[in-house]
Order: sequence, then structure tokens, then C-alpha cells
Amino acid sequence: MQERRPVVATIGAFDGIHRGHHLLLGQVVDRARTLGLASLCVTFDPHPDLVLYPDRHVTYLTDRNEKERVLHQLGLDHVLVIEFTSELSLMTPEAFLTLLEESYPLAELWVGSDFALGRGRTGTIAALAELGRIQGFALHVVPPRRADSEVISSTFIRGLLSQGNVRHAAQLLGRRYRISGLVESGAQRGRQLGFPTANIRPDPRRALPADGVYAAVVPLDGVEHRAVANLGSRPTFKEGERLLEVHLLDVTADLYGRTLDVDFVDRLRDTRRFDSIDDLRAQIDRDANAARMVSLEL
Repeated sequence: MQERRPVVATIGAFDGIHRGHHLLLGQVVDRARTLGLASLCVTFDPHPDLVLYPDRHVTYLTDRNEKERVLHQLGLDHVLVIEFTSELSLMTPEAFLTLLEESYPLAELWVGSDFALGRGRTGTIAALAELGRIQGFALHVVPPRRADSEVISSTFIRGLLSQGNVRHAAQLLGRRYRISGLVESGAQRGRQLGFPTANIRPDPRRALPADGVYAAVVPLDGVEHRAVANLGSRPTFKEGERLLEVHLLDVTADLYGRTLDVDFVDRLRDTRRFDSIDDLRAQIDRDANAARMVSLEL
């Protein structure tokens, strides 16, 4: 039987995996390397608030695939994604940590200063410190990270997105905000206008930027392509369904049926109704030119 080696671990929802999370996760990785141990991040899918508060219309910043990808990019040796259910929410901190230690014995547990674990958030910092004394792991608490006067948090980033401020959101995330989705066939109006678009129907549970037209980047087959993205309805055609329409600049590709990643760079303008198709075509051309000039730096 293979020996189970102790790990340096952290636990949390880590929605967005923003720069505040980077501070904590970086310390976990560095500490594990110092001790010659593996690092572990335990996180949850779906976001716990989606299960605990279904009537609050909670939105999430990071889907499971992106979360796992970013966590591994940050150097974590192990990423354990646990399905969050109502039954899981009723577990005591003691029961959860005992279950975790069956696979990953804890040498140290690192958490943020606002962290609490288990049923009714009874696993407070003080309670976890006592559990660590009993179960044999050390607890380390990391204070929140600030940008200027603001504490970096998922809630603050959602607020920036709701204002359309995707550049500031990217600065706090440490990467551009990304929406991914399956490209669906549409009404072909973009193609008729000379600006073919890839149409994505965003997950309604996903935090979305404010409706508008954005400069974007689309990674495709290992190459990043500049793009113009329209998020929202299409008032010129009197269509109210909220879609993400993406026009790749200076490249032609058959994207139907593919899963596309769209990285938001900067907001160009509000969505608005145009009096004629020619006016709309001229504005899209201006949007494309503006998107080509936008800085890609965070």
C-alpha cells in the first residue's frame, strides 16, 4: 500500500481565483516546497452559494474547467474539486477534515482571515486552530490583499463587471475575464453585414459584464486573435435575448460547434439601436478599428 504523504493545503470556493487568492495560494505552494511536501487546493463545484442560496440569483466568476486550469498554473500539485451539495453543507468541520485526511493527511492548513468551514460556519479560525492541535496540523491565517484602498474580493470584481469595467476587473483577477461557450448558429446577420460573428449563449448563472460592445481576445489553436464582442440584445433587429456575439478581426474560421473562449479587454461603447443597416455597418467598422488599437496590457 502506497504511503500517504502529508500535504500543505488550503480550502475554499476560490471564485475568480483573483490576486487576493494568489497571495494565499502562492504561500501554500512556497511552504510546501520548503517542507518538501505536496501542495493541495480543495475547492467546490458548483459554487456553494448557488446551492445554499438558490433564491438570491448568485452568479459565479469561474467555471470548473477554468478554475482547475488556473490553479495548476499557479503551481498547485493537487487540485481536489468536491461536488458541493446540501448534504455536504451539513457536515461538521471535524467530519469534513477527517474525510479529507483519509486521502490527504494535513501537515498544515492555510486559510484566509474570513474563512469558516462546515455546517453553520462553525469551523471558525479559533475552532480550526483547536482542531489542528487535536489532529496534528498547523493552521496559518493569511490577511486579505488590498488594491489601493479596496480589499480584493469576488464580490468587488462582480461589481466592476456589472459596470462594464472589465479592464479593472482583469487587473484584480491577474488575467482577463473570460466567458466560454459553445458556438451556435444564428440568423447570419453578421455575415450579411460583412462581419460574421460567433454566437454564444452565456450560462445565466455566470457573472457577465454590463451589456455593451467590447474589445476582446479569442485564443484559437494556440494564437490570440483580436475581436469585437457584443454582449446583450440586438435592438436594431428588435431581438431581446441576451447573447454574446464575437467577430474575430482579420481572420476567417469555421467556429460552429466549437467551444470558444472570449477574453474581455476593454469596453468600447453601449449597445444602441441604429436607424438603418448602413449606420450599423459603419459603426461596426469603427468598433473594429477601435478594438485593433486597444492596449492588451492588464
